[in-house]
Amino acid sequence: MRTILLVDDEKSARELFKASINWDSLNYEIADEAKNGSQALALYLEKSYDLVITDIQMPVMDGLELIRKILKINPNQKIAVLSCHENFDYAKQAFRLGVIDYFIKDYITHEEMKETLLRIESPEEQPCEGIQYTPRIRGVISYLEDNFASDIDLFHLEKKFNIHRVHLTRQFKLETGCTPGSYIRRLRIEKAKSMLLEGQITVSEIIQQSGFRNPQSFYTAFKKIVGVTPNEFRGKK
Repeated sequence: MRTILLVDDEKSARELFKASINWDSLNYEIADEAKNGSQALALYLEKSYDLVITDIQMPVMDGLELIRKILKINPNQKIAVLSCHENFDYAKQAFRLGVIDYFIKDYITHEEMKETLLRIESPEEQPCEGIQYTPRIRGVISYLEDNFASDIDLFHLEKKFNIHRVHLTRQFKLETGCTPGSYIRRLRIEKAKSMLLEGQITVSEIIQQSGFRNPQSFYTAFKKIVGVTPNEFRGKK
């Protein structure tokens, strides 16, 4: 059985997290718990763990400082963050330190945890240069490709795939190299390019059929991605 050190200053949060996952089926157990970074560090100096899962904001020593200290001791230690914050600043700081995942409290599911643990155990099977994706991200990509002309945002995807928008964005960018918003803009631009080459409909119709909300956003995105305006692109081809 693989071991986890769980760090959170709220006992109720630790209990809820432990109860949310079927740990036995994943061959993991919460071996120890700590209510702050200082207590967790003391435990870490005495024992080894396959995974450390820590909150960010805690008294005495916060999660970010704990992560820094642990990685100084063992640069290869696998660490994940469990937080109630949706603030990307926390996520960015945590990922810069090298954590493997960032979970949002109350949204974490058994399947998400399973995917994370599989990634720890089998890194050689993980996505490489955007060629392979996990089942969830493959589903998101397929959905975006089929519905690129619809009005889709992160709140829509959150509800559709039952995954918090912060975690979805993080996982999507980790595997594809871009955010869901950037991905769908490129899909729309590719569709617009195809319609421009056909030359049978106006730019106004292309804007509507490719899913852009207004001409300004279309022209801005097209010039940024393609390098020329729609009319210049059509004229060159």
